[in-house]
Order: sequence, then structure tokens, then C-alpha cells
Amino acid sequence: TPQVAAVGSIAFNERDQAVVQARATGFVERLHARATLDRVAKGQALAELYVPEWIAAQEEFLSVRRMQGTELAPLVDGARQRMRQVGMSEMQIALVEGSGRTQPRITLFAPIGGVITELMAREGMTVMAGATLFRINGLGTVWANAEVPESQSALLRPGAKVQARSPAAPGATFDGKVQAIVPEVNPTTRTLKARLEIANPQGTLVPGMFVQMQFMDTRAGKALLIPTE
Repeated sequence: TPQVAAVGSIAFNERDQAVVQARATGFVERLHARATLDRVAKGQALAELYVPEWIAAQEEFLSVRRMQGTELAPLVDGARQRMRQVGMSEMQIALVEGSGRTQPRITLFAPIGGVITELMAREGMTVMAGATLFRINGLGTVWANAEVPESQSALLRPGAKVQARSPAAPGATFDGKVQAIVPEVNPTTRTLKARLEIANPQGTLVPGMFVQMQFMDTRAGKALLIPTE
């Protein structure tokens, strides 16, 4: 089978990205992650926000629950709905119901593990509802942008397996596959860009790192193989 080799650089996998936003207007009381490119684990606390507008909705809900009488279920449901409208999650509503006390503070957690690529929050600042506070990129898989000679581009196909090696990890190989063939040719180098998705379980490969790639199976389908002897 024809052998195709290429070189390229590592980039973040844009499909493995999460955004953490403020659900309501509030104040950043404490930051647990303070710098871009800090590594975070899934479920790790990122920041604590104080949200004043939640207090009125929670007090209304608790007051309705304390009322004596029948036919109060619609009022309780309405008060619970108002807490949802001001941006409270079901977990926070359950905490108010279980504790019987107002909960004006919220802790934001990392939805995925990876590195912080964008940090828009600082302690003491006011944030508006919908504002992006953190952008997190996972490192479980990364993209490798391979530069393939135009004369060999016909041998590539999406889904083909590839092995990558990097000078930063001597002796280690990383398995991946061709995710897409970008429909653009570099007019200077006459190369076609192939986007590869490479497994990175230990987080060894980071964006900007140089890698050498060997495409393992470039046949489009079955073929008759004859021994060289």
C-alpha cells in the first residue's frame, strides 16, 4: 500500500470546548482559577458569585411554603418558577427547599477537564447575565493540522488511521484518524491541509507542538495484495 507521511502542528480540538457563563447579574466574590492556560479538572470549582436578585425570589418561595391553608400548590409552583426565571438551576432550587434558607451565592464548576483558554472574570467585578466568564478546552483529544503534498492528497480519505510522533515525547506514538480534508491548497508549498484527531490521554501533546505523522491505511477499499517475493 502506498505510504504517506506528513508533518504538522498540534491545535486545540474545537469540538471539545465548553463555555461557563453567568446565569444572572452578580458580583464575583472569589476566584479559584486565576490565569489562562491553567489546567482544571472536571467538577473543579472555578468561581463564587453573589447574586442579590435571587434573594427576593427565594424569600417569596419560602414565605409561600410557610403559609397555612389549602390550595397553595399553585402558589408554590409559581414561586418555584420565578426562581427558575432569575437563573437558578434545579440543584440550587432543591438546596433552598431542603435548607429552608436563602442561598444568594453560587459556585461555578468546570463542566469538562482541560485548560482555561479564556478568562473574563476578576474578583470584585460585576458580571451580567449571559456574560462569558470562562472558556475551557479539553486535552483528551487534540487536532493535528497536517500538510500533505498535493501529489499525495488523492491517497487520503476521512477515517484513515494515522500514527503521530513528537520530538517532545521520544519513543511515544499517538494514534488518531483523519477527521477532514480541508478544501484549500497552500499556493506556496503546494500542500493540502488534513485535519487529524489524535488521542492524547496523558495530555502530552499541547497546541503549537510539532509532530510527524504516518498514514497507516490509505486504500479506499479492498485490494488484491501480491507478496513481493
